[in-house]
Amino acid sequence: MLRHHTLSVSVHSKKYEMNISKSQYKNLLRIAYCGDWVINSHKTKVDKIQSETESAEQYIFSFAKKFGFENLIEYDEDLKMYFPTAEMEENFHGLIDNYDLKQQVR
Repeated sequence: MLRHHTLSVSVHSKKYEMNISKSQYKNLLRIAYCGDWVINSHKTKVDKIQSETESAEQYIFSFAKKFGFENLIEYDEDLKMYFPTAEMEENFHGLIDNYDLKQQVR
């Protein structure tokens, strides 16, 4: 039996809820991590897009404990931010490396 958790989102003062399974959440983590890397890793200054994607990524990461993924996301009390663990970076960064290799072949 799949166990789902609810993510709440507010858009223009309307509240929406999305039920998501643990495996769907892990895929969402992958998308958030890889997407943020592709969009922002090359930048030398924070811009509006980076601020917006970081905010969305922080929201997604904030559910990691609820879904049982403390091994992938950790919270830094001093910075008040969530960060990928070394395990997550090892597991997910391979996707980016594979993409980079395929781009070099073209």
